[in-house]
Amino acid sequence: MQAELIYNPSGGQVVVRHELDNVVTFLDRSGWSVTLRETSKPLEATELARYAVNGGAKVVIAAGGDGTINEVANGLVNTDVALGVLPVGTTNAWALQMGIPALNPIIPGIQAVKLVAALEERIARPLPASYYRKLLLNAARVLVEGHTVAVDVGELCGRYFLMWVGIGFDAAIAQSIPPMEKRALGSWAYVFPTIESIHKYSGTDVCLNLDGKVVKVSTPFIVVSNIQLYGGMIAIGARACVNDARLDVCIFKGGGFFTFVQQAMKLLTHRHLEDPSVEYYQCREIVVESARSLPVHIDGEPFGRTPVSIHTVPSSLRVIVPKTAPAKLFSPLT
Repeated sequence: MQAELIYNPSGGQVVVRHELDNVVTFLDRSGWSVTLRETSKPLEATELARYAVNGGAKVVIAAGGDGTINEVANGLVNTDVALGVLPVGTTNAWALQMGIPALNPIIPGIQAVKLVAALEERIARPLPASYYRKLLLNAARVLVEGHTVAVDVGELCGRYFLMWVGIGFDAAIAQSIPPMEKRALGSWAYVFPTIESIHKYSGTDVCLNLDGKVVKVSTPFIVVSNIQLYGGMIAIGARACVNDARLDVCIFKGGGFFTFVQQAMKLLTHRHLEDPSVEYYQCREIVVESARSLPVHIDGEPFGRTPVSIHTVPSSLRVIVPKTAPAKLFSPLT
């Protein structure tokens, strides 16, 4: 199996290099031929993935966070080359959704684990217990023992996304967090900016065209999902399947502090679809226009502002997932 491993040394928690070497050794012993390449600038992972396709690779492995996975996926859409994942980033939402071994960013103790790993980076030899070794080797076993499936991606202005697009409040918060703070704190970096920004949780008049159906609402934010978990934590796209040729659109209506608290509590208890202030749709194409321009993010990375047109690209990306990946993520109708 010819494969290329694309490693983002600044993608969330920096991975101990010798642990990646252990992964390459494990894959080599499993009959793979792996070339490791590092990125040094934004979007370089997409370029490297395209080079790997042209070079005859059968698998391209993204070692980093969700942003790195997004970049690699953008180089593989509509090819026969499969995407593999070694989740070592800030949120690892794709891995957590698929059941690929990953550090769960919402567990406070994980930050201590990352501090120890960071210490390992600064000394001549690894500490006796490497917290990433078992994790990465288990994720590598998924590459060897898992199976390859075709999944949908979404597209916005020529950019593909594997997980979600956020419009409004959440995208504004994502834009406000410095990259160094995000790397250091992971998902917890979003907590205090969210609390500080609640007073800005105000609705904007938005017109959506969903496969020809026009919906007009006042909303603080909208999430367009291809998977169920948002940020690796909450199932905003509760009915999403990765191969049903549809995107799931969750619209949070209203505004103000009490609305935010109510919707947050419903989300945390998995009852947001019962909330009359939440509307949920499934469609192939979404056009979003707003009374004032709203920020947008793709898979957690800032990406322009409204108006936007988003559509699904069915079964266009091959991915390696565990044999134990949740069956609810896959539509039996496709």
